[in-house]
Amino acid sequence: DSTGDWSSDVCSSDLPSIFGRIIPGIFADRYGRFNALIATSTLSAALVLALWLPSRGAIPIILFGALYGFSSGAFVSITPSCVAQISDVHDIGVRTGTMYFIVAFAGLTGSPIAGALLTRMDGQYLGVQVFCGIAMVVGTALFLASRWMQAGFKLKII
Repeated sequence: DSTGDWSSDVCSSDLPSIFGRIIPGIFADRYGRFNALIATSTLSAALVLALWLPSRGAIPIILFGALYGFSSGAFVSITPSCVAQISDVHDIGVRTGTMYFIVAFAGLTGSPIAGALLTRMDGQYLGVQVFCGIAMVVGTALFLASRWMQAGFKLKII
């Protein structure tokens, strides 16, 4: 039954996301918020390009869902603290709202783009996987640029 398959796929990414919101936060407190965000974003991009893209069969997909759920959970919990870290206390609300506006725009456009790629490629996910991987690499590069603007490339907790 397809419903059972769908629910197990959702659980394989949602449950690890809970831990992905907590454990990287502890890492962020010790080694820096931007450093933790860059590490988990790099992991997410690597998982898409190195595990999801070549995967064939259920086991790699379930493994991808679990690991990606963990690494993407960090984005949800650490990004607002990065915005607060680089903002004056009076600007935190405006900057957080701006960040979520950009994230919402990406969320609203990502699904139609993925649908168009799926249609164009006759239901094959290769285009969606490549688009997702490239978007994540670009996002990680932007996090690196933000960190560089704050502290350069010195080994520093930021």
